[in-house]
Amino acid sequence: MNEVTAKKKILVVEDDEISRDVLILFLKHLFDIDEARNAQTALEKADSNQYDLVLMDVNLGRGLTGLDITKNLKQRPNYANVPIIAITAFAMKGDKEEFLQAGFDHYLAKPFTREELRAIIKKFMPQ
Repeated sequence: MNEVTAKKKILVVEDDEISRDVLILFLKHLFDIDEARNAQTALEKADSNQYDLVLMDVNLGRGLTGLDITKNLKQRPNYANVPIIAITAFAMKGDKEEFLQAGFDHYLAKPFTREELRAIIKKFMPQ
């Protein structure tokens, strides 16, 4: 009997349609991908699903930021050890350190390549 291995689940939190589409395009064949376009949807999806990794845009427009969502998720027992990777256009000196101190597990500045994205995911979520 062949056992089907379930794909690991990733939540992509990104308000920019093009950035979200690129992330999904890069990963959809390797992982089960859910998307959230804003903080409220991200928190609702985290309530109703258990993700293996979260890709989080830092600036989500109005309302809660990616930093706020990350702090919220890291306080939950079922997400305390789930890697959350900041995906952001903030690429000034000191930004990476600020985001890591705020609770993100890693940081990837836009623009990035498919290989860079997959390498970071592989680091935090080996197959």
